[in-house]
Amino acid sequence: MKATLSYVLCLFGVYYFISLAEGNGRYSYADCTYVKGDYVSRYYGSRCFCYTTGGIKWKDMWSTFQVRVASADDVHVVYPMEAKNCQDPFKNLITLATCVIEPFWPSTTHKEKVLDIPLVEEDVYFMTKSPRASAEYNLYVYNQRFNWMRFLLFVSGLMLFYFAGAICRSSLFFYISGISLGMASILVFLLLVLKNFVPKRGLFLVLFGAGSGLSYLGIQKLMNNGEEIMKLYWKELLGYLLLSGFISFVFCYKLGPITNKRTLNLMTWLLQAVAGVVACHGVTYGPISWMLLATLLSFKVLPLVLAILVGIWRQTCWLLSALGLLRSRKRPKTRLLTEEEYREQGERHTKASLEELRKYCNNPGFPAWDTVLKLRYPQRFAEFLRNGSHVTASETQSHAQYGLRADYEEDVFLDTTKSSATSEDLSEDYFAHTPNTYSSYSPQTPSTSSFCSFPALPSTPPSMSYGGPICPYPPSPLTPQPQIDLTEEDDDPF
Repeated sequence: MKATLSYVLCLFGVYYFISLAEGNGRYSYADCTYVKGDYVSRYYGSRCFCYTTGGIKWKDMWSTFQVRVASADDVHVVYPMEAKNCQDPFKNLITLATCVIEPFWPSTTHKEKVLDIPLVEEDVYFMTKSPRASAEYNLYVYNQRFNWMRFLLFVSGLMLFYFAGAICRSSLFFYISGISLGMASILVFLLLVLKNFVPKRGLFLVLFGAGSGLSYLGIQKLMNNGEEIMKLYWKELLGYLLLSGFISFVFCYKLGPITNKRTLNLMTWLLQAVAGVVACHGVTYGPISWMLLATLLSFKVLPLVLAILVGIWRQTCWLLSALGLLRSRKRPKTRLLTEEEYREQGERHTKASLEELRKYCNNPGFPAWDTVLKLRYPQRFAEFLRNGSHVTASETQSHAQYGLRADYEEDVFLDTTKSSATSEDLSEDYFAHTPNTYSSYSPQTPSTSSFCSFPALPSTPPSMSYGGPICPYPPSPLTPQPQIDLTEEDDDPF
């Protein structure tokens, strides 16, 4: 919340300074002629004009209006009318920054016969200059329209700012940026490539500054006298571009893409700075462009500022704790429950769960008949719904006496006593291996008990004797039955 509030206040402060700067840069000439859109008129000599928009809307951030002059003489449109006044540069921040940059990169004044002028404010001033006062010309002022080129610059700047990290790590961008740097400033490119051969860091900085200065002078000379240089020295310029581009490509191919994380982060920051300038250049309205630039910078600066503030806060807390001024709160020690506490919590939660189950079963939407058909003791379930206990007294006593396995052992014992415990008949093939052990045994009636049965015995050597059936409870005593001789009338069962 605090970071959001500080961010909003920062935007309002930037907008306030921008408003002051734009207010100081306005022209209030009384002799300027006010014109509107789709305006055509004839004038003589140099004059000052003012285009009135009547109000700037959000869509006008990418709008421009076109001014064109038609004359037999050398008459052209001038915008802006004059440069910023740097006699008192400390009035606000914007004027100070403009005056600092002005000696190194002077602002250009457009002098064309056809000129697209951005809507920098509600009243935009421009002028026409003619070689003599009697020069006649027609002035055409076309109404404001949506400038797609400005809008594409704005969108391209935002996308470039967002994908700057991924673009800097691609091989294609590495070759394009390397060749472009070599063509723009071959001295700086070679110095960066041969950095490891420079013995001292101070010497490298001196050479880097000298190369950057020479490159700056060459670029400025080319921008100011571009048409003349292209006409007179186009062969030399083409040869320089081809040679520098080839040398840059060779060094880029030999060194390969950049893998240093620190260098990649620096390139990302530089590309994002270029993207911010492109996006702001796509917006024609001055205050909105500065607010956009402040927003883009805040996305990069605010996380760094927050990290610094968090680090300062942690160091301050550590220092206060070391001095004893800030006592750290001790966490309560955890301990295990005693047996009595465990039993009490178990009873409490069991009662709550049973009460919740009883309420759910008493609900009118509960399928009572389906549940009763699935129960083994429906009467106990009915007693439980009428606030009865969920266990009987015998179950409670059995649980207290034998533990959790008492019920299971009791059921096994009852099933064993109900079944008749008789032995299985041993086959003659089995007794062939042990003839002396059970020679006195006679054939018995098969037993129907499911608990006393002969399990599958593992294969043992012939010398080992038979150990008898394995049963969880002692079997009933076996009583030998007298053998009855078969007569001729009886059928042979085999």
